[in-house]
Amino acid sequence: MAHLAATLEIPELIQFLRSSLNDLPDERKPGNNTKYQVEDAVIAAFSIFFTQSESFLDHQRLMKSNKGKDNAESLFSIEKIPCDNQIRNLLDPVPATTIFMAFQEVYEWLNKNGVLKRFLYLDEEILIALDGTEYFSSKKINCSHCNCRNHRNGTTTYFHGCVTAYIGFS
Repeated sequence: MAHLAATLEIPELIQFLRSSLNDLPDERKPGNNTKYQVEDAVIAAFSIFFTQSESFLDHQRLMKSNKGKDNAESLFSIEKIPCDNQIRNLLDPVPATTIFMAFQEVYEWLNKNGVLKRFLYLDEEILIALDGTEYFSSKKINCSHCNCRNHRNGTTTYFHGCVTAYIGFS
């Protein structure tokens, strides 16, 4: 029952998130290379937390072939799904600081709408599971922000990592 209630709020949450992100900077010049919206790339990246798939596009294609429809449009309101590389190309130029306020606004929205109350545990605290993951890895491509792993054989692997948080029902 709690899962159903959370599912029913997702479209409203996505719409709220979209409104918080509607003025993200777009460094592209007008033309054919503007097929995908920066906002759609953010939502597609955000959706990974719902699909538990490394590639949103691949997950949607598989879902469409198995079930005849996907949730990109119905759940996330994405009309044209960018591939993983297109998501990176669209989001890499966007400074992370431009979306920090969106996180605060989403938290406030969740709190105002009573969603967070369902996640309170001991002493009325929210239990959050943390997990570290790598989301880029290459032996050739790197940037000034990359972490690096030096191997015994003399090679180096460059990677980006992050810590993700998950709030779930017990």
